[in-house]
Amino acid sequence: MINIKKYFKYLSIILLCLLSFYYTEKVALYVKTNNPLMKTIANIKDSKYVSSINSTIIDNKYIIPGLNGREVNIDKSFSNMHEYNTYNESYLVFNEIKPTISIEDNKDKIIIKGNKEKQSISLIFENINELSEYLYNNNYKVNLLIKEELNTKKYELINNSPSISNYNKIESFLNKNNLNKNICYIKEENNINKCCKDKYLFKPSLIISHSNISTTINSITSGDIILIKDTLTLTELKLILNQISYRNLDIIPLSELIKE
Repeated sequence: MINIKKYFKYLSIILLCLLSFYYTEKVALYVKTNNPLMKTIANIKDSKYVSSINSTIIDNKYIIPGLNGREVNIDKSFSNMHEYNTYNESYLVFNEIKPTISIEDNKDKIIIKGNKEKQSISLIFENINELSEYLYNNNYKVNLLIKEELNTKKYELINNSPSISNYNKIESFLNKNNLNKNICYIKEENNINKCCKDKYLFKPSLIISHSNISTTINSITSGDIILIKDTLTLTELKLILNQISYRNLDIIPLSELIKE
């Protein structure tokens, strides 16, 4: 037979332990909430809040990426500063806020520009040539379309093989070398390579060549994805760079330009 007194004794001990844990947690939370450092972080969190910006969908076919918002993670920020017991803005920790309309949920749509708020553009080349080498040697970040395995880390590489078998071979090569940014170049909108499924699809917003530079150079704006044709001369490329600099735009990799 079960000893009733012993049963209630153990039950009482368990209940006391649970109550002890509960009140200890409550006291710790109270102390933490009323800590001057925690109050400081809580008071500034609203001023550091940045709303997300939704992606723009055009004709249910194209998309321009939005931007993630951010908010202060009070607990992690407090943990970062607690050791020094003083507020230091550089130790703030943020949580990202995903846009309600995001490119992550619309990978079937074709990206035609980056978000203009980034004050940046991307340059894409068809081949390694005098132009791409000039930019690399001058510390510009550029992208390169490839149709076969290309063992270079000078550029961000974008798979552009029309052959599915070769496309898969290049894709494997990119993955193996951690060079794959999951981006697919769309040349013909009605003939999208099935290997591009679940990747970010894009087409250039501007294609600049020797024959059209005079009419396109003044059209460059923030967010542009610019394909530089091989017919362009180095002198003409320098004119484009001057225009980009004049407009206070940065040249960044495509993966960074389309990132929310």
